[in-house]
Amino acid sequence: MSTAVTAALDLLPLPEFHTLSQDQVRGATCVWDGVGLSSATAIDLGERKLKRVGGRVSWFPRACRRCALEQAMNTLVAHSQTCEQCVDDSNLCPTGSGLVRAVREARR
Repeated sequence: MSTAVTAALDLLPLPEFHTLSQDQVRGATCVWDGVGLSSATAIDLGERKLKRVGGRVSWFPRACRRCALEQAMNTLVAHSQTCEQCVDDSNLCPTGSGLVRAVREARR
């Protein structure tokens, strides 16, 4: 996966960490709908950091393709409606282009 796609996936809003099950936190199930994942079906959403007492903690959420596609599409629509560069020429906006790649990745 390219760094642009990884950066775009970082823009996807995740559920509040404290609301997630252990399986969602460890990436065994989709972070949004809790569907079981395998290495073939999961989309890696990249490393996320949490502030905790005594420092920062990393976690690595994953999603099913359906949820990743839905979230990427929603984020792309919201971004493109407020981004001046996307209104002028969406090909020149790295965020918009990354989100388009994220949508394509989720569709595979």
